[in-house]
Parts: sequence; structure tokens; C-alpha cells
Amino acid sequence: MTVLKQFEVNIYKNDLFNKTDKLLVAFSGGVDSVVLCDLLTKAGYYFDLAHCNFQLRGIEANDDTSFCETYAKLIQSKCHTIHFNTKNYAVENKLSIQMAARELRYNWFKDLISEHDYTYLLTAHHANDNAETLFVNLTRGTGIKGLQGIPEKHHKTVRPLLFATKEAIKQYAEKENIPFREDSSNQEIKYKRNFIRHQIIPELKKINPILEETLNTSIHYFKQSSQIVTQFCKTKFNDICEEGDELLKINIALLLLEPQKETLLFEWLHSKGFKANQIEQLTIVMSDKNNVGKFFESSTHQLAVDRTYLIVKKKTSEPIATEFKINSISDTTHLPIKLVFEEIKQASFSNDKNELYFSVTDDFFPLTLRKWKTGDKFQPFGMNGFKKISDYFKDQKLSKFEKQAAWILESNQQIFCIIGYRMDNRFKITGESKHLLKLTSYID
Repeated sequence: MTVLKQFEVNIYKNDLFNKTDKLLVAFSGGVDSVVLCDLLTKAGYYFDLAHCNFQLRGIEANDDTSFCETYAKLIQSKCHTIHFNTKNYAVENKLSIQMAARELRYNWFKDLISEHDYTYLLTAHHANDNAETLFVNLTRGTGIKGLQGIPEKHHKTVRPLLFATKEAIKQYAEKENIPFREDSSNQEIKYKRNFIRHQIIPELKKINPILEETLNTSIHYFKQSSQIVTQFCKTKFNDICEEGDELLKINIALLLLEPQKETLLFEWLHSKGFKANQIEQLTIVMSDKNNVGKFFESSTHQLAVDRTYLIVKKKTSEPIATEFKINSISDTTHLPIKLVFEEIKQASFSNDKNELYFSVTDDFFPLTLRKWKTGDKFQPFGMNGFKKISDYFKDQKLSKFEKQAAWILESNQQIFCIIGYRMDNRFKITGESKHLLKLTSYID
């Protein structure tokens, strides 16, 4: 079967796009993107080109741009071009040159698609890229999803050349006498992908000369295996986990019954930034009750080991201010939580922990709303003696996140309540109380 026929069959078999679609090709002028354009033209597809000049290779990069514009005229396609100051962007955004270039080009492609109503963006990734991606993912540490290589179709991006090896693409270009540009930076092994391409894969091909084809076949089965694993993990997630807007709670007792608990945790937590070594450690820690309170962090999330659950929460920015003054019952609009004070004649007690009734004196205000601190003490309602707030939280079996979220109110340097939990006994209503207030807090 010819490369053109394989190309057409691959598009039809995998439902990648059709001839009524308006296509945009990411075009470097290299052999891969030029062959992609030649195959699209011969197969009868309409497409435009998008070329990025990252201004990293001086005259060579400018010559690439000229070639792309000339080639577009030759095949009667429109060529969008753009010049990026990639080095400045990388410095400003604290990115590597490679990541900066990737971010710049895909943001621009996204804008082009929106502005010109393109159906899909086509890239010229091929079987060798797929094999390299597999090795890159393995060196980073990955679950089975990382073994799937590059997806042929993901949202608006399509890669119709994944069936073809680099050698097959070069042979096609030579046979059809197709001109193309060589990018000298592709030979530099300082980049991880190029090191794998030029140092690792050639050694492996001494063992298996058709390595790319073999890996492509394996990737096909990895994808199907991943679908099975994903469905299994989803079913177990529904059985073991509780997920709300703020928290993910993983039932420790139920998870410990699973022989594949480490894999389950990896599938559930890897997307939240937790690394394989953290998950391995967590698997050990959660089986011992003495480890309650242990804390793990990723770049985006926090995880606390509670008595019953592993509790996962997304990191949020704390208010810049650590203390907030409340000068009157109506002075609450500036607070990080919603509090409502009401003057009342008579208390109507309920079991709602977010409603507190108390007796106040004329010097009750101003109040201070703040987070609790180590060493804070109060006199819990109904008790005569004092108790450390940390001990009260321990008695209440609060998780680390619940402790972090707790606020206290203070009057005249005396804690008069832990909002949503308990009032101080010194502010209780008695038969001699003359000035009564009701506090309603609206917190989760």
C-alpha cells in the first residue's frame, strides 16, 4: 500500500476529518510538514498554513519563513506567519525555550482557529515522535496513560501522520522530489527529546531494527489497556471516594481492602500534581493510625491523612490581612466570611452550630476576627475551666483542613467564640443579661 493510500485509509478509519472541513496545517517547512501538505493536496483536502518564526536561529529561521511563504504560493494556499521574541517570553514567564516556543505557537494557533473558523489544526507528528514521547514519559514517571503516546485526535488538534515512520516520510519526499528545509537545532542533543532521538533509539534499533513499528503497535494496545484501567478506576472511585466543590475525600478503610490501592491512588492523584514517590509513601502512611495528621503537598493541592479519610484540597490564596476589625453589628461587609449580627430581645436556641446567642456588655465592640493560633485558650460553653483550642479541635476530631479553615472572634482580647463550633462560657446568656445578640455565620 502506498503512503498516500495509507494516509487516506488512516483518515477514514479513525474519522479524523473530511473534505468539507477547513483545515490549518502547522507548517515549519521541514520534511514532515511538507509531506503532510503534499498528501493533503493529492487527497483533495482544502487547507491553509501557519508558520512561526521564533527568532532563535537568525538567518536560517528567516530563510525558513521565506521558503514557507513561497511554498504556500506554489500550492495556492494561504500562509499565516508570525515572528515571536521567544527568549524574552521565556525569561518573563520563567519557562525553558522549548516550553516558551510551544506555548507561543499553540496560543497563536488557537487564535487563528477562532478568527478564521478553522475546523482542525493538523500537525505532522509521526511514528518516531510517538516512540520518543513514550520514552520521555517513562523518564518523567508515568502511569499507563503516559504509555499511550500522542493522541491522533484531541479536541481541535489532529495528527494524521502517526502511522508513518520518519524513514518512510523521507523516502516519500525523495521519491516525489519534494523540497523541504532542514532545522539544524534538531541535531542538538542538549534537548531531552533530541538526546532520545539521536542517542537512545539508535542503540535500541540495534536490538530491534523496526523499533518504531513495534512501539506503535504496543502503543495501540496500551491505549486500549488504559481505557480498561480508566473504567476500573472510575468504578472504584465511585465506591471509595466522595468529591465535592472543595474537597476530595478518599475512604481509607475501603481503599486498604483493594490489592491495587497504589495504582488507584496514582490514577486519582497524579492529575492533582502528586508524584509517584509521594503516592508510594502515602500508601504506607495511611495504614497506620499513628500517622493521622500527616500532610502531603503538590504544586496545586494539599492532602491530609485523617482518621477516616485522605482529604485532598486545592491550594487557595489566603487573605492578605490576617486580622479584621468589626466596629459595629453592621460593619461586616469587608470580612472574608459572611457574618450577620442581630440585636434580639429573647434567645431561641437551636441545634444549628452556625447560630450563636450571647450576652454582651457596652464595650463588646470592636471585635477582632482572626485565625486561631497555637496557645489560644477559651472557656467552652457549659464548662468552667479553660481549654486549649488545639485540644478542643482534637476532641472534635477535626481534619487539618478544618482546623486551617477555623476562625475565632475576640472581644477585649477574650475569645468569645470559635465560629461555627462553640461559644465561650463567659458570654452565655443568664437571667441578668440585658443586651443580647445573635450571630449567624455562613460558612461551609
